[in-house]
Amino acid sequence: MSSAARATVHDETAVRKRVDVEVPADEVQRELDRGFERVRQQAHIRGFRPGKAPRKVIEQTYGQQITREVVSKLVEHSFHHVIEDHRLDVVGSPEIDAGSLVPGEPLRYTVIVDVRPDITVGDVSGIEIERPEAPVSDDEVEQALTDMRERAAELTPITDRVTIEAGDVVTVDLTSRVGEERQERQGVLLEAGGGAFPLALERQLVGRRLGEQLTLDVPYPDDYGNASLAGKTVSFDLQVNELHAKELPALDDDFARDHGQADSLAALRARVRADLEVQAASHADARVRDAVLQAMIARHEFEVPPSLVVRRSDAMLASIGVRLPDGPEAEELLARLREKVRPQSEREVRADLLLDAIATREQLEVSDADVQAEITAMAARERQAPERLRALYDRAEARDALRARLRRMRALEHVVSLARITPVRHNADIAPPG
Repeated sequence: MSSAARATVHDETAVRKRVDVEVPADEVQRELDRGFERVRQQAHIRGFRPGKAPRKVIEQTYGQQITREVVSKLVEHSFHHVIEDHRLDVVGSPEIDAGSLVPGEPLRYTVIVDVRPDITVGDVSGIEIERPEAPVSDDEVEQALTDMRERAAELTPITDRVTIEAGDVVTVDLTSRVGEERQERQGVLLEAGGGAFPLALERQLVGRRLGEQLTLDVPYPDDYGNASLAGKTVSFDLQVNELHAKELPALDDDFARDHGQADSLAALRARVRADLEVQAASHADARVRDAVLQAMIARHEFEVPPSLVVRRSDAMLASIGVRLPDGPEAEELLARLREKVRPQSEREVRADLLLDAIATREQLEVSDADVQAEITAMAARERQAPERLRALYDRAEARDALRARLRRMRALEHVVSLARITPVRHNADIAPPG
């Protein structure tokens, strides 16, 4: 099917176009005729042999279905040609408003579509960035060893009291309630007195008793990491079933051999320090990359396609396990959650678009061998079989996404290589970039 469709492109914004398309009447009629003939040859209509039913009978029985299929086919085919003819670099999914199809008349439809912004990359050299450097303190090493002891702790039943004290490990069955949503879990271990905020569930357990049935409310902070819980109060119905003391192993050479894969405590301390130094350097490098990227974004102003921001917001919400309730309030909740993560989503989309433009200007490409090497490296980092991970990237869409990510990483590395980076000594701990 060839397309002689006529299209007029209107600029809604720099990144959003309205395209008015008209498919000529003769092309519409030809496609309708093909549709009816195809159905005539395949349909089984009582009283007629296949291929012999009159068109009027076919229209009465299958007319609406054929019309929908023809409209869909004409729109898909003609808009594909419109994109090519007008060189529209489309991103996101188009919004199509197709009129009704009338035999003997043109098909007219309108498409609202987002396009990639036209980014003119300016000077990317000479960005001045400070690289924070902090020595690993003895306290950090000892905290890491304490964390290792916590992971190796053994639990022993408490039999001489029933009142819960801070530090006790409590086994509970609990049901959490957020609005109409309920989730039941059994055999959950909680350390009494813990929790990241004042009314955390673990803190409210102190002073309670073994065997007690409780209902405790936990208000989550507005800036809580899980957007579906941020600012909400969750009610927990729980039954306290068991009470244990946590016994930490002694920090000695035996601990180093049994739990640290080291010959001695001194060797374990040295390895822990080295690991922390690698982590600190990695965090400092990440901060440099983030600072360079922010400086690049500040140098380049351009509009961001709204559909890409929405898509990134939805992916972000899905990654943190947001589940929407059934019913009419779902759309309203989704809109609120999207708005909450929109600044971060827009920042990420803006960064991706700018890095794509830099990669194009610098002619940075990623080969198939580069993609294969990254899959192997990912398998090693995630301790997965390379064959299993390669199977996940057999789909062209997944491989294209990985290729695009690697290309952006190369673009950022290129800009970082041109930056003026000054090491700055800090006594404070280096935290991962937020």
